[in-house]
Amino acid sequence: MTVSLNFFKQYHSNIVKALGKDAKKVNAKVGSIMADKWLVSEHADLQDPKNFKDEFENYLLNELEFAKEVDVDMQSNDLNITVKGCAICHGNEILRQEGMETACPIVQTSKYAVVKGLKKNVTMKGVDKPGVVGDCIIRFELQ
Repeated sequence: MTVSLNFFKQYHSNIVKALGKDAKKVNAKVGSIMADKWLVSEHADLQDPKNFKDEFENYLLNELEFAKEVDVDMQSNDLNITVKGCAICHGNEILRQEGMETACPIVQTSKYAVVKGLKKNVTMKGVDKPGVVGDCIIRFELQ
């Protein structure tokens, strides 16, 4: 049996549609639950930016397995997460084509992980879509 990207994109877009106006709130909650799962596991000092970067990147890539490639980059007060081959983006593309708001739990997971792990406030700077569906750069500013 093969795993179907088509199923996942249909499932994600339909869940967001079914939630309607509650989708944003539920998406934030899903992100916090995923971050909590990661935060309660054993870590080196997450307030050390190098440890946070390495361990969060490993979690996103090897535990959540939502994309083929994930690179977490921290420079000064910037946190950028480069994603390639994301399964979630394909479901969001369906929503986008239908004129609906998208929902990315990875954005919410990242925000929550920074606040609870790095102990820093975080502001979303944006999501760049430089290539094909499934590729993005999620950008944050750390304070």
